[in-house]
Amino acid sequence: MRDIAQGQQVSKKLPAKQLIPYVLLVVGAVAMAVSFFLPFASAKGDYAEYLKQYGDRVYTAEAGLHNKDVVGLSLLTFLRIYIAGLQSGKLLGGMYLEAVICITLMVVIAVSSLLILLFGVLKKPIAAIVFSVLVVVAFYALRWDFDDRGVLPSSQYGYGIAEYIYPISFVVVVAGAIWFMVSRHIAKTVHQQLANNTTNSAPVNSAPVANGAAVAESVAPSKAE
Repeated sequence: MRDIAQGQQVSKKLPAKQLIPYVLLVVGAVAMAVSFFLPFASAKGDYAEYLKQYGDRVYTAEAGLHNKDVVGLSLLTFLRIYIAGLQSGKLLGGMYLEAVICITLMVVIAVSSLLILLFGVLKKPIAAIVFSVLVVVAFYALRWDFDDRGVLPSSQYGYGIAEYIYPISFVVVVAGAIWFMVSRHIAKTVHQQLANNTTNSAPVNSAPVANGAAVAESVAPSKAE
């Protein structure tokens, strides 16, 4: 009985142990989702000062952006610029294909980030890991394309904070998801062992039966006459 009581106490503590990896998973997912709106590219030096000084000047009419809007370029802002370029019809040949590829990669990053957050909240660690890998692959494919074409880094722009948050949040999400799966597995194992111990220690009531015949009551001897 003492072992059962100790097992029950351990069982009550297990959900609390799952809370830390769950919070870690959700925090990493939130960071990854928010990174889409944080600066992926940041203006530097004199160019940054120029954009701030003449912030109300139009940067690109097609995307509806002014200089003050492009001091820090988030992936969302890049997405707006590329979509506006496609809609304007000014992108031809290879530039058109590059724009389509970049738009696709950024949409994959955005949608997958939201799905990671959703599956994280719903405690679906495997799905969160799968979409985290998808985000990282799309992110570094986009980063390679920007570097290959000289978009980033350049004389005017360097990488922004989102460049560093994405890989960090990926590690946090995967670590939290794996930790959560291990904790949940341990919890299931402990609950199963507790259930088995409870079953084995339960008293067994059995009625005496002899070859299916009823047991006759003993009869007191009659008085001698």
